[in-house]
Amino acid sequence: MAYTEKVSLSGTALSFLLYECVNSGCSQEGFLVGDITSQITNHISDSQSDNARLDTQIVIRTVLPLPSVSLFYFPTGRIKEEVLSELLSNTAKEIVGWYKYRKNTNIKPTFRDKLIAKGLQKYFEKYHGKKTFVTCNLTNRTSSAASTHTFTYRFGKINCFDMYEYIEDVTGNLGEKVTGYKRAHQLPANCVFNKIVKETNVQNTNTTEAILSIQEAVDVRLMMEAKIAAKNESTIRELQAEIKQMTSILTDKQSVELYASYSKMIEEETQRQKADMVKACAEALKAPQKLDMMTINNLKNMASTSSQSAQGESTAGVDDVPSDRNPSPCLITTSPTKQILNYAAALKNRSDMPSTSKDTTMSEDLITFDVEDRRYIKKTIVLNNDVKCFGDSSPEY
Repeated sequence: MAYTEKVSLSGTALSFLLYECVNSGCSQEGFLVGDITSQITNHISDSQSDNARLDTQIVIRTVLPLPSVSLFYFPTGRIKEEVLSELLSNTAKEIVGWYKYRKNTNIKPTFRDKLIAKGLQKYFEKYHGKKTFVTCNLTNRTSSAASTHTFTYRFGKINCFDMYEYIEDVTGNLGEKVTGYKRAHQLPANCVFNKIVKETNVQNTNTTEAILSIQEAVDVRLMMEAKIAAKNESTIRELQAEIKQMTSILTDKQSVELYASYSKMIEEETQRQKADMVKACAEALKAPQKLDMMTINNLKNMASTSSQSAQGESTAGVDDVPSDRNPSPCLITTSPTKQILNYAAALKNRSDMPSTSKDTTMSEDLITFDVEDRRYIKKTIVLNNDVKCFGDSSPEY
């Protein structure tokens, strides 16, 4: 007996599936909810009088997206049956497939996707009794201006030989085969309407009474479903309020921890600065003090000048200069017409010169420059009593 399998997807279900995929950040996974119907068709032709075929149709009504990726399986592809039992406790019998969406990639399933599909087929086989679990791989690409979105999707399954194969899919309102006999959609035996019809026993009742009984049973079932939906909506609102409360608590906790870590960091930085300061002070106390000879000479000159001014000596000649004061710059004779000013000698004390030196002109000076020869001009040098020294500079005359 030949057999065929086909996936039927309504336009509403396809729109909902693409909507959930586009609104996701990157990748998304979920389950396909629907029904599975099978029927045997006998095709009679001129060549063969009897040709039976098993036609299986997988009808997808809606999708069940998951909040995160890799929620019900391990990285190796092994299924977490405990997680699946918690997620699909009430809708496990209606799950007919699984979908995976990736952006800007190929729809060809990976080796891990095949392992996941095989594990899911084995898990849901106890609910359907046969290997009809399908897998849908989706992807999309956008144009350069992001004005056009192109979606690509394809269905597949693990066959009886444990090989992955693709399945034909038919989407309502997007494309229908014009050839062949178009069959009406058949409801499965476990659907709600068939259960109501079976319970009312319309075959043994009048037509009018049967219609009224069916309408009454439908109203009762609708009220039951409305109560269940209201209860689920209230549960969702409570969970959303709890999530909001937990988010605010977590935010406050994170802010407190952040402030505590910042205060600890500031305190550690202050302690480190204090330790560095104490260490620097200790090193400064251990180091020997260095005295500048020029500063000592300047202090001596200032002390001697102040003592002379106290005795009433306001002016003095060149010969009245104290013995502790540095001598005037020496003139070194370099030619009959020009002389050189020895500036470094003016910065040295007489006691700083070596006792064994016979050179009184100090020709090893660092700075020398020419001055005019005024040996025949006699000029009185007036000494300023308010001698000021700045740093290592020489006194002002």
